[in-house]
Amino acid sequence: MTKPKVLIVDDDVAITQQLFWTLCDEFEVMTANNLSSAIRRATIYEPDVAILDLHLPPTLDAPDTGLRILDYVKGHLPASQVFVASSDPSGEMRRECVRRGADGFFDKPLDVERLVATVRRTAVARRLAAA
Repeated sequence: MTKPKVLIVDDDVAITQQLFWTLCDEFEVMTANNLSSAIRRATIYEPDVAILDLHLPPTLDAPDTGLRILDYVKGHLPASQVFVASSDPSGEMRRECVRRGADGFFDKPLDVERLVATVRRTAVARRLAAA
């Protein structure tokens, strides 16, 4: 059986490396750091789970790029679970992400143990549902 696929989208190299090494034993992990690489990897790999930062180049001061990726993944890969990881604590942003299809929200700095437990639970549930 193949490993569940996880796509990590964040422009912070330290975060992507930490999550990659934390998840790579159990999951096939891909990383992206901008809009084009995120869309390309989502399209090619069709991840079971995506972990998505909202503030990505070229609009680091606004969530536009992250929201475009969220829209793309949920529009083209509706079975993929998308978890937003953001330092924007506003309820308004959380509601907007949920409205666009996000399956969960993690505050930065990340609680890595909670995130990994959620990814495990989500990937196992998806695999059981597909079987």
